[in-house]
Amino acid sequence: MSIKINQNNPKLWITNFPRPSAADHKYTRGMVVINCGPKSKTGAARLAARSALRVGAGAVKLVCSEDVVDILEPQISVELISVIKNKQDFQNILKDKKISSVLIGPGNGINNETKARALMALAFVDHVVLDADALTVFADNPEELFIDCYPHTIFTPHEGEFKKLFGNDIGNIEDRVLKTSEAAKKSNTIIVLKGADTIIASPLGEVVINHSTASYLATAGSGDVLAGIISSLVGKNKMNSFDAACAGVWIHSKIGEDLGAGMIAEDIIDLIPLKIKQLLK
Repeated sequence: MSIKINQNNPKLWITNFPRPSAADHKYTRGMVVINCGPKSKTGAARLAARSALRVGAGAVKLVCSEDVVDILEPQISVELISVIKNKQDFQNILKDKKISSVLIGPGNGINNETKARALMALAFVDHVVLDADALTVFADNPEELFIDCYPHTIFTPHEGEFKKLFGNDIGNIEDRVLKTSEAAKKSNTIIVLKGADTIIASPLGEVVINHSTASYLATAGSGDVLAGIISSLVGKNKMNSFDAACAGVWIHSKIGEDLGAGMIAEDIIDLIPLKIKQLLK
């Protein structure tokens, strides 16, 4: 199958960008479920959650264990919280038909619980975004993950996580394109290989390259923000997975270019509304 390559720009996906109508309520605008890690790492999930809300999700639910809720609750305002005690509790949450997408990985920890929750999300919810620890946890047996994925599942690895899953060092831009496209076909997922030139590839052979001069995006929490943006855009009544990945990367990179020196992850979130207003004009 040949590779079709495009440069990322709004013309590719803007007609599918979600716009709320006067008849919408918070759940028709989408509910994103985000798995929260241990109490020492709640920041990653909080960044993703606030990003998802800023992009347009009607509701975001953070799932956490009992020992985390006292840390998490004082630091959020409009996000929902669900406290779970066991795997059955998590499954019960995933059965909620209002869910538009699930994000597993940011700050979750490389452990069996993260692996179990990633596989459960894939089993119960159509649109799943896997990032960070939810990818690394499968490094010893990637096929265990791939067999449960779908062409609309989204992986958002940086180069280190990509190598752990697919065993490839990344070279120049042509090499990045080829290996990302091969990885998308092998895993039967959409791959967002993050970098200065982020590559978005589908298992159907589609490839979009997002060129960016936003070098200051290489900061802690930036990837969590991107994962939250993409999770908000994808799902029922939303964008298809490939368009959502492309749109999320474009919004994230353009804000990074606007902010420049001195930016931190929270700054990206604050500028999301303005960037979307500009985009939709």
